[in-house]
Amino acid sequence: VVEVKIVCMIPAREGSKRVKNKNTRLLGGIPLLCHSIRAAKLSGCFDEIYVNSESSMIGDIARKEGVRFYKRPDRLSSDTATNDDFTEDFRHNIDCGIVVQLLCTSPFVTPGEIVDFVSKMESSDTDTLISVKDNQIECVYKGQPINFDQKLPTPPSQDLEPVKAYACSLMGWRKDNFLMNMDRYGCAYHGGEGNINFITLKGFSEIDIDREEDFAMAEAVWGYLNARKN
Repeated sequence: VVEVKIVCMIPAREGSKRVKNKNTRLLGGIPLLCHSIRAAKLSGCFDEIYVNSESSMIGDIARKEGVRFYKRPDRLSSDTATNDDFTEDFRHNIDCGIVVQLLCTSPFVTPGEIVDFVSKMESSDTDTLISVKDNQIECVYKGQPINFDQKLPTPPSQDLEPVKAYACSLMGWRKDNFLMNMDRYGCAYHGGEGNINFITLKGFSEIDIDREEDFAMAEAVWGYLNARKN
């Protein structure tokens, strides 16, 4: 069995319009970014862990936490730069066979879930692995039902076929396939050509901090989880 170098990349821009200084804002007394760094370290899955940012201040936090800092070019720190853009830049400059992206906006992803994700990426023929969450309720798309029949009585929600939405917390790509899709299509985030698989996250790991009310929810969850420990 050929061992593949697995690298964790935690993207963290300094600027944020909807939640100011989101990635360095304190949650439970430590910067939001640090929750993901510590979960990645505790998982024991990675050959290297990088924080990917344009910010020297965020770089200082990364080094203090004992992980590496990849300083992305300033052109990739704008609102118009896509996940494909900064991941391609990272891929061209960091040697690895698999890169696992862990978002610091999902602070409740556990080390165990990271282990499960990496194990699935390693043991299968997967080129792209995407974390998803189940929406087990009636869903519509462009006015049309997806997982129910409008002309039949509604079943109990537990009997509905869940609609899977991106959780985004964890994404994984094999290097060669990612770069091939970037060359061929100009994008690779969703997998393009290749074997694409999914892994389902549950509970608080689904939380993605994108707006101020999401941060308020994260603070409430943090308080709840710590109260349960005491």
